[in-house]
Amino acid sequence: MRLIGVLLVLALGIAIGAGPLQKSSERRNDELAAQKRAVARKQLQIESLEAAASYSAGYATATAPALVRDALKGKSVTVLALPGADPGAVDGVRSQIVAAGGKVTASITFAPVLGKASSRQLVEALTSQMATQTPGLQLPGTASGYERLGLLLARAVGFPGDTKTPKGAYDEVSVGIISGLETAGLITTSNVSARAALTVAVTGPAATTADAAGENAIPTTILRGYAAGTPVVVAGPASAAGDRGIIGSLRTGAAVRGLSTVDTVESVSGQVTAVLALAALARGTTGGWGGVDAPDGAVPPVS
Repeated sequence: MRLIGVLLVLALGIAIGAGPLQKSSERRNDELAAQKRAVARKQLQIESLEAAASYSAGYATATAPALVRDALKGKSVTVLALPGADPGAVDGVRSQIVAAGGKVTASITFAPVLGKASSRQLVEALTSQMATQTPGLQLPGTASGYERLGLLLARAVGFPGDTKTPKGAYDEVSVGIISGLETAGLITTSNVSARAALTVAVTGPAATTADAAGENAIPTTILRGYAAGTPVVVAGPASAAGDRGIIGSLRTGAAVRGLSTVDTVESVSGQVTAVLALAALARGTTGGWGGVDAPDGAVPPVS
């Protein structure tokens, strides 16, 4: 009986191995092979996208000099770097301005504190004092501290859009405003030599918290105030054009005269587009350009 039991167990094991277990093993092999094929397809897609991106970058780099040549000839430009702005993108935009025949007359970097609500009291008190002590400066009575900061900074390094001949030295009023903001630790500057006819402001990526509106409120308020004082192109990375980004906030909010937006500025093509947007702004044309929900297409009109 014991021998018969052993034989029955062996027979049952052979039957199972040749039946359900074998089918289960075959199924696993088929699934594994399918997964490998899917991974291979995804890898080919990644390689294709990388090749396309490399080509686009190479093409933009090769054609940029011809596209921007003399686009900003004789124009002065202030470069603003907002909290979180990629230094590489800022340098790229600055290089394209020079390639377009423009001159960077001021480079200003916003301190990280300007992106935080903790700066509100300081900004309110400082800009209120500066507004009353700055001769010839007229600010709306209802302006908030951040709006006043934008308007004060625009007065320091820019000219109103309707100025006939926007050429002028870095005067005493400008020096006073910049010195006050630097002393308060709100900005740092380099190579400030004159007030500019145009400004490009480079932003950081999209907000990382659910309270994106709160994070974007301060820089967008400053930029709107700045644009009320002097023409500005606000350029940011692709993510900044989404719901959580500064570009997206500016595009969905009320339109501001003298303010344009450009996304995808982390790429050479985006940096070229920013320069073309500055040239369009000099002609009185504003808009929103780029590759992410841009209301006016990929690039502004060349002439």
